[in-house]
Amino acid sequence: MSDLPPFYVITVNYHSASYLPDFIASLAPLPFLNRMIIINHSPEESLGALSAPFPLEIIDQENAGYGAGLNRGLREIPQQNAIALLCNPDLVLATPAKVAEALAFMAGQPRVGCLIPRSVDFQGQPILACRTFYTWKSLLAARIGLFRRVFAGPYREHLLLDAPGDRPLEVDWGYGAAMFYRVAAFGGGPAFDENFFLYMEDVDLCVRLWQAGLAVVSYPELLFRHHSQKDSHRRWRFLRYHLVSLGKFIWKYHGLPQRRHPGTKIF
Repeated sequence: MSDLPPFYVITVNYHSASYLPDFIASLAPLPFLNRMIIINHSPEESLGALSAPFPLEIIDQENAGYGAGLNRGLREIPQQNAIALLCNPDLVLATPAKVAEALAFMAGQPRVGCLIPRSVDFQGQPILACRTFYTWKSLLAARIGLFRRVFAGPYREHLLLDAPGDRPLEVDWGYGAAMFYRVAAFGGGPAFDENFFLYMEDVDLCVRLWQAGLAVVSYPELLFRHHSQKDSHRRWRFLRYHLVSLGKFIWKYHGLPQRRHPGTKIF
């Protein structure tokens, strides 16, 4: 597998240490994993007891947000041709045999800046990780149940429910819980806009990838199980983070950005 690009995993820990052993164990079958980098935003959680069959680097830093943590990890990667899995710590890789295929796909498709795997929760229910960019109708439907009936068509389109789900497909954006990211996408610079403390940094990243002429691709053969917590739907503090980030996003783009040429490509 020497022809694969260098591969790294970067995750941000914030009161999630209990998930890390299972995540590390699921990565163990990957002999080509160069290093796992854990940015620890809750230093009161000791991660020193973690062990892995691959190099493990733990960096403690003040919590400046999810995107800032991933940017910090990206600075540890020396190779410009590397691919990094940028992800939450509460994952389990369900299809390790498909990771090499995904890396080879990205190596052979230099226009792909980011690859989004398929995700399910631990009850096996699909997590719709790939979406179209928000319109006002789909945004209202995503946040308020009443509007899911009023704008059922735009919401269905937003969720890509009628798109082919069995092959790589260009999409507008994918959830930041798991993203295979081309380190050289922005000339090796930061991936995320650190003005977004939490939420919308993944949408913003995908907007900027498309603006840079790179594609975001759904890759359904690669599967993760995710302890999806949906904090912004249940806890006021996280809802506030989401609303603040949404406001920053709309301010940054003077509205809700769309792809100029949103044709769908099946690879």
